[in-house]
Amino acid sequence: MRSEVQELIDAVEEEADDIDDLVDIVRDQRDAMKARDPEGVDDLMKEMRDVFFDVQTQEGLRDDMAKKMAARWGCDPRVSSLAALMEEDERALFNGAADRLTQSVFVLKSEILILNGLVDQNEKYTSMLLSEWRRLMGDAPRSGLSADAGAMDFRG
Repeated sequence: MRSEVQELIDAVEEEADDIDDLVDIVRDQRDAMKARDPEGVDDLMKEMRDVFFDVQTQEGLRDDMAKKMAARWGCDPRVSSLAALMEEDERALFNGAADRLTQSVFVLKSEILILNGLVDQNEKYTSMLLSEWRRLMGDAPRSGLSADAGAMDFRG
């Protein structure tokens, strides 16, 4: 196998690994949110930033390698174009790595959608609770109740 092809395959697999790490963090965040663990969520947010930086770095490296290889081979820097010019054994490994990266991105998007849904649900629930609390607090003076028990009004 040509070394440049192996380097590109390694870069694609490394990016997929980093994205899989993000998936794990997002799932851990969801669990921490369910457990009502704000410190855990905060720690995971910090970890997510670090891993996200790794993903961006790896994506840049992979993209540069693909562009350089495409320029040398006279094709587009897309999987299908590059794979078409690879030897059979290279193509199989490269397509496998590309499929894995695609799957990792799909899973990450799905996990983020789930997390966003939970955040939206929490926001709606919190808004509903605040609205009910305000309604109850607004009704309190009319019912003779107040925060100061000494100020209760027992008149009819």
